[in-house]
Amino acid sequence: MNNLVTCLAVEHSHSAIAAALFVSLIGGALTISLTTRVRQAPRSQSWLWLLLAGLVGGMTAWCTHFIAMLGYDVGLPHNYDPLLTFLSLGSVIVTTTVGIFIIGNAGRSLLVEAGGAVVSLGVVLMHFIGMSGYDVPGYLVWSTPYIIACLISGMVFGMLAFSTLVRMRFRYHGLAAALLLTVSIVCVHFVSIAGLTFVPDGSIILPNSGLQTQTMVFFTIQGSGMVVVLGLSLLLLDIKNRENVRSEVRRASVHDALTGLPNRTAMGEELARLISEKGAGGIQFALAFLDVRGFKGLNDVRGHAAGDFVLSSVAARLRGSLPAGVFAARTGNDEFAILIPDLQHRGDVQRLLRRVIQEVARPASWSGQQFVVRLDAGIAVFPDDGQVSDELVARADAALLRAKRTRDVTFYDAGVDHGERRLNALALDLRRAFEDGEFQLYYQQQHLTGDRSIFGFEVLLRWFHRDYGFIPPDEFIPLAERTGFIHVLGEWVLRQAAADAVTWKNPFQVGVNVAPEQLADPNLAQIVGAVLKETGLPPERLELEITESGIVDDFHRALASIEAVKALGVKVAMDDFGTGYSSLTTLQQFPFDKIKIDRSFVAGLPHDELSAAICRSTVIISKSLGIRVLAEGVETEEQLAFLQREGCPRAQGYYFGRPKPRSEIEDLVNG
Repeated sequence: MNNLVTCLAVEHSHSAIAAALFVSLIGGALTISLTTRVRQAPRSQSWLWLLLAGLVGGMTAWCTHFIAMLGYDVGLPHNYDPLLTFLSLGSVIVTTTVGIFIIGNAGRSLLVEAGGAVVSLGVVLMHFIGMSGYDVPGYLVWSTPYIIACLISGMVFGMLAFSTLVRMRFRYHGLAAALLLTVSIVCVHFVSIAGLTFVPDGSIILPNSGLQTQTMVFFTIQGSGMVVVLGLSLLLLDIKNRENVRSEVRRASVHDALTGLPNRTAMGEELARLISEKGAGGIQFALAFLDVRGFKGLNDVRGHAAGDFVLSSVAARLRGSLPAGVFAARTGNDEFAILIPDLQHRGDVQRLLRRVIQEVARPASWSGQQFVVRLDAGIAVFPDDGQVSDELVARADAALLRAKRTRDVTFYDAGVDHGERRLNALALDLRRAFEDGEFQLYYQQQHLTGDRSIFGFEVLLRWFHRDYGFIPPDEFIPLAERTGFIHVLGEWVLRQAAADAVTWKNPFQVGVNVAPEQLADPNLAQIVGAVLKETGLPPERLELEITESGIVDDFHRALASIEAVKALGVKVAMDDFGTGYSSLTTLQQFPFDKIKIDRSFVAGLPHDELSAAICRSTVIISKSLGIRVLAEGVETEEQLAFLQREGCPRAQGYYFGRPKPRSEIEDLVNG
């Protein structure tokens, strides 16, 4: 320890130590940032970030070493062997590149630490190659304990640096990783030099071909400048590109990919803006919902390509027939919304919408076929029909339901729309019920079919209304989705489930359903990450269950959301497999961890041949793709026996137990 103190305080100039630390810290931060880009970039681009990370990381270690050596007073004349000096530079760039390549492709496995070890060993190799080219009229005698300490400290801090980068999720984990990498580089130099002794020998003559101190000062300044300027320039360019991407993502997040119209999110924002703007003066405006008549049948008979053409045609004709200042959006599969500001007379709105419906109904040709598209329209007026978003949406929707029956442009009428009153009341009551704590989480256990042991729970949401009692999920979930309240409700379910699960003595997995609207939210991964950080639930214990409809609505956005969630270490399952648009292509393109066979197929087991064939095929597909499979809705011993014979290893259903509140599963999770 005395040798190390002497090395730092006496043998090295303080200005050289400060310069070495500065370059090492700046270069370390850039290396860590570039390594992050290597892990995040698509494979087609990651190689460029890899080369830059290897170059910046290697140059950082080399410059740190030689800046420190330039401030090292040995009391003897000296110079630097050109071949070994630049060989040390080449070796550290190569080894750093190899180490970061391993880290970039390691996921969250132990290869992360292995890559960090390779980077550190490269720094050690560079150090001793460089020192072997340090020519003095004498001999260099190394202390073995210090060499071992240099090797161990460099490797430990190097491995910790990249482990912190990949595995930690606190606010400044990138800065912490950079500091650890700096400590690794600095330890290699100063710990080893503390154990170095120079033995003068007058018979040794310095070669004239050696690089002089002035030359090395020039090279280290150039190298340090390259690290700082190149690294910062590239990162600033990358930050600018990311800002552009975020801007595009923001635009995409509020626009429908197929039609180019604003989407439900944008409509909600515009509706809230109008309410805020018009509310004080009570100026009227209208919200209209339009639905394509018979769209599902058209899709089923003529295919999705024809359906896409119809939707695009409707959007184009809406844009062409609506006056300036009128806001149009696509808010659902075959549903559009129009916001008409500064309403004077209801008759004006009715005439406008009838003109739009006539324009859309003009025949359109596609692939030799002619289509005549009919729209139904329901209207709610602010402030007469509602003074908050949820009210207006629910009542415009109620008017649309009646319009589908009457085949006319229909205004909301509280006296006529009595059949929709309960749904309207529930839609309007969602927020109040949430704030009053009427929603509860229930847990249904999931079992291995072999030994029938529990391995996890699925979270199910229940609503116990103060007036109506139990409200079925298939009744209130669509209302929450339609009004946009599903985002608040879904985040609460995720947070509450994680908070519950983290208290369990047994580390069971917990599965949480994600609605299509949540999957379309570009901030989903950030929300999940914040919940994991807040509750302390390990990410591998959380499984998000995605329905196929959420994927089909926006394929690319769904894929981006799922990949971002997977990067956190969270598992993702495809729920209700087989009931929608399931295909091998979807399973290949999406990184699912589990397939859940829908209960409708399990219900027919073992006697229904079609159900048996579907379950059997799903098990075979899952095994071939390396994806886990679970059967839902198991209610009988016969069904369970069939699943065991066919090799389905996981199941859930009433046979094992009905969904229960947290208070009733305490013995299971803590036993």
